[in-house]
Amino acid sequence: MGRLSFEWPYGGQPFSFDLGGIMRGDTFDNQLFVAESKMYDNARDQGTHYDKFVAQCYVLSRDHPRLADHYMYITWSPFRADNWSDQLTEKAVVDGLLKPKNRKRVFDLEGEDEARALIDTDVVKQVADKLWLIVLSDKQEELVVSKKHRGWILQRETEEEDV
Repeated sequence: MGRLSFEWPYGGQPFSFDLGGIMRGDTFDNQLFVAESKMYDNARDQGTHYDKFVAQCYVLSRDHPRLADHYMYITWSPFRADNWSDQLTEKAVVDGLLKPKNRKRVFDLEGEDEARALIDTDVVKQVADKLWLIVLSDKQEELVVSKKHRGWILQRETEEEDV
């Protein structure tokens, strides 16, 4: 947990990600990810949680740019259905940063215009490019590799590395 915990730039409050690790396999091999997981049965206030998540990703990208190649928001219930396709955009990152609580935590500012002026658009683009939205169902939780099969896979990878 300590490796996934950080502090907001202002206010001295900590934040953390639920998951983190190294990805395996072809395209994403050895790339790092952090993730937030929300197992809600409906949309509830996930929009607010997502705004906080993108603000956290902005802080991580700005202050620790090499710590994550991917930012994953994992949910069991889609949210903001009317603009679902916009959630992985630069606009969504900026909108999240400009929410009152987040602009106070990130920029120590009350005013939206002043906070907007401090937003680093390069970091916003980096965050948007790294965002993933993953929607799961309860049944998918059973789609995991068994310990036995995982052992075979790791053994095979080790053998290939030795060649």
